[in-house]
Order: sequence, then C-alpha cells, then structure tokens
Amino acid sequence: MAAHWFEQRERGSALLIGLMRTIALKGGRRVAGLLLWPITLYFYATAGSARTALARYYEAQGERPTTRLLFNHYLTFARTILDRVYLLARRSDAPPLRVRGFEAVQEWLDRGQGCVLLGAHLGSFEAARAAGLRHEGLKMQIIMEQNVSRKLNKVLSVLDPGAAETTVGLGGPLALLRVRDTIAAGGLAGIMGDRLTAAQAGYAAEFFGRKCLFPLAPLRLAGSLRAPVFFFAALYRRSVDGAAYYEVVFEPLAAPAPEGAARRKWLQDLGARYVACLQRYCRMAPDNWFNFYDFWSTHPLGDLHARAAGKPACDGGNLDGAGLAARRGAQRAP
Repeated sequence: MAAHWFEQRERGSALLIGLMRTIALKGGRRVAGLLLWPITLYFYATAGSARTALARYYEAQGERPTTRLLFNHYLTFARTILDRVYLLARRSDAPPLRVRGFEAVQEWLDRGQGCVLLGAHLGSFEAARAAGLRHEGLKMQIIMEQNVSRKLNKVLSVLDPGAAETTVGLGGPLALLRVRDTIAAGGLAGIMGDRLTAAQAGYAAEFFGRKCLFPLAPLRLAGSLRAPVFFFAALYRRSVDGAAYYEVVFEPLAAPAPEGAARRKWLQDLGARYVACLQRYCRMAPDNWFNFYDFWSTHPLGDLHARAAGKPACDGGNLDGAGLAARRGAQRAP
C-alpha cells in the first residue's frame, strides 16, 4: 500500500536537482532529455508502492498497467519537471503553450471581476501559471502546500525569484487576505482541489467508479470570495512529429456563489462538476496524473482518524453540516 501523500518523503537530493538544472540550462533540452531516461529508471525501479498505486489508477480506467505504460507515466512526470526549468527561466526553447478556453475567463476579467482557478495535480502547474502570466498586468496568486517538494522548489526558485510573489502558503495567516486582494483587483487565484491537507474537511465523490474524498476547503474558499470558478490544467502533449507542447485548458465550473441557504447547493454542484471535469481530463491525458499514492485508500476513514485523533470520524458524502468528514491534525488520501 502506498503511503498517503502527506506521509511521503521527497526523493532526490538538492545537489542532484541543482546539477540537473545546470545541465538543462547549459546543455540544452536534448542533452537533459537523454539524461532523464536513466534518472527516471532509477526512481521507477525504487518506488514499489507508488507503482502499485499507479497501477490501480490505470485499472480504474480499464487499462492493463504494463511495465511500459507505468514507466512512460513516470517519464512524462520527469519531463514536466525538466520543463519547469525552461518555463521559469523564460527560455525560448521552453515548450509552446496552446491555450484553450481563456476567453471565458477574460470576459469576467474585462468586467473587473477576479476568478478562482480550481486545478489538480494533473499536468504542469508551472505551465498553467505561465499561461496566466502571459497577460501583462494580470495579478495572480497561487495557493499551495509549501512543504511538498521543498528541495525542488528551492533549487528552481533562483530561475525566477519573482515567482515566489505569486505563491502563498496554504493555511498561512496572510493567505486569505492576499487572495482576497487579488480577486478584488480583478486577478486570478489558483488552488489545487484534489488532495486533502491538515485539519481539512472532505466531501465524498465517485472518481472512476469508486468513492473517495476530495478537500472541501477550496470550494469554500471560492464561495467566500464570491468569484466565478474555472477548472484549469496544463496537459503535457506531443504533436504528430513528436514535438512537446502544453495544452492549457480553462473550463467554467460555477458562477459566483449565492447568499444564504442556496450556498449549500452551490457547493454540492461545484464539487460534482469539478470531479467530473477532473475525470474527463484524466481520461484525455491519463499519463498526466501525478498523484503517486493510493488515491482510493482501502483504510477505513474512522480507523485513520482514530489513529491520529483518538476518536472516530464522521463520514458522509455531503458538502456541508453533519455530512462532513472532519479532520484533526491528520488527513486521509482519497
């Protein structure tokens, strides 16, 4: 059984990551791309539990998880990490971005209304941010868990120190204020919606035929900001001639949240649309799913909660009230 995502240790040394960054910038994409093969092979061969979890993901889609399929999945992940170097450094040899659906976002921005972008660990986060920052003067804040991939982020941050200004730590004391200011200024606020984090509540949803938990906090945040919500992702793709590019998609999920009792229905609809959208894009680009843990954990929710908090959890499929699966100092990977 793969560890839950918050229990997994970051693999790879800062020295190795720094060396790959230098090779990527000095040697170019071709040389760095060749080096990815042995590096990927090492991580693939030494990640047994993660491979098992990844196999379950493909089985849920009706695919046979062959060695070739799983290795290529790891290789796609490695390529997106390498591309972060070129995207952050704003190099001309970074893969091109093909943006689809941003017109709907732009309509709200033209009215001075900021938008919430609800993403997932699907494709390249950096490519999605790069697409948003293409629009000069557009304010953007990304809310993310900063304890994950700390070594990688630290090594890559020197390529674009300004990127830190567009990132706010999940749960930090100034997070909500910064995000509210960005929305009020007609900007974009992005947050991932597929991983539970500490002390969060979750809502149950069916994902590839099996129930699992998704975090409620991103939906509540979108509701409190009274902003329209869009799904967004940057999928790693290859054209017919083998050239890499990113298909950056924006898809409307919900209008600004209403007042009063209607808010609960709005949350339920938003959660359902988000999960349906995520599943559709996972089918479209299955090798872009970068949750290398057991998303459909077989551990009962109550057992996990009791282990950390000493009492049973409240389980349920609703998005509000008594149906919440409460969290206290522990999380459960969906």
